[in-house]
Amino acid sequence: MKVKGTCEERFLEVKKLFNDLHESDREVGSSFAVYKDGKAIIDLWGGYTDKDHTDEWCRDTLATVWSTTKGIAAITLAYAHQNGLLDYEEKVSKYWPEFGCNGKEEITVGMLLSHQAGICGSSTNKVEDYYDQKIMADELANMTPIWEPGTASGYHSLTYGWLTSELIIRVTGKSLGQYFKDEIADPNDIDFYIGLPEIEEHRVAEMIPFSKEANEKNHHPNDAQKASGKGPNLLKHQNSRKWRAAEIPSANGQGCASGIAKLYSLVVTDLESVKILKDETIKIMTKDRITNRDLVLDVVTSWGAGFVMNMHKVIYGPVKESFGHSGWGGSCGFGDPKNRIGVSYVMNNMKNNFVADGRSLELIHKTYECLKG
Repeated sequence: MKVKGTCEERFLEVKKLFNDLHESDREVGSSFAVYKDGKAIIDLWGGYTDKDHTDEWCRDTLATVWSTTKGIAAITLAYAHQNGLLDYEEKVSKYWPEFGCNGKEEITVGMLLSHQAGICGSSTNKVEDYYDQKIMADELANMTPIWEPGTASGYHSLTYGWLTSELIIRVTGKSLGQYFKDEIADPNDIDFYIGLPEIEEHRVAEMIPFSKEANEKNHHPNDAQKASGKGPNLLKHQNSRKWRAAEIPSANGQGCASGIAKLYSLVVTDLESVKILKDETIKIMTKDRITNRDLVLDVVTSWGAGFVMNMHKVIYGPVKESFGHSGWGGSCGFGDPKNRIGVSYVMNNMKNNFVADGRSLELIHKTYECLKG
């Protein structure tokens, strides 16, 4: 396979590794990008958009990035915070009064975004309900937390999306996907969608799920894991137009590595002319809100206001201050405020992981090797 794209000469080893990943059949199609100040220093893509290897992957091929979407949602919430529309330390019920019941009265926006609210699953088995923000928001507003909010985190793998979107609706009158498009994506030419317009359908990759054998079950789940595991099998719906058209800011964002990396680079840049968020905003949104063994993920995790913090200095390179989010199947996006770069990996050959993927880890590690010279 011929790798397409460009990179600065110092990153030629990254390009070679990217090619090796495809030659070893670990990939079907993928893209990897590193941006600084809104401009690419690595922008690579290759492979195919479908399991039959008939259509070539392009620079602007879009794929469902699953929970990598959460990082974009968190940036959107931070933008609203910066503009005085909401405060991380305020109670959610200030903006969404119906939410303040059944033990959720003291939950703050910051607690909600750091997975401490205790409402990490929905009881519906209808995927059509997932596409309806009002149905999901009403259900979540009436829930009773599984644990005492603020005492632990339990990854809100899907509910995070409807919770954050409802907050944005309450303070802007727009859905989170529309607010992101109007305020961040369009003004900065960011190629990412939460709610994909039909006109963009022609460049969407087919997502290739992992085998049933790879989907190992936890035979002794706790209450949080049971709640998180409920619902329809979304792997069956991820290639549908209805899935891509819906707005689920926790899971169904459509993006390419170049768009995600560019966005994070405009967050961490020190060029005031292109910077999306102020350094003070970044400091607030990335402060450690809880570090513990997450009740759902069962790994020690540090959560900012919607971001996975790079406390182990592994998944997002060697810089502890880096922040971002990874997605089911393997994608990721993050910002490195020390080197002022945004990094992203997007693919369609899914692996059964929620936390980190070997392919992205190798590419990111090699990138930092080259950065150090």
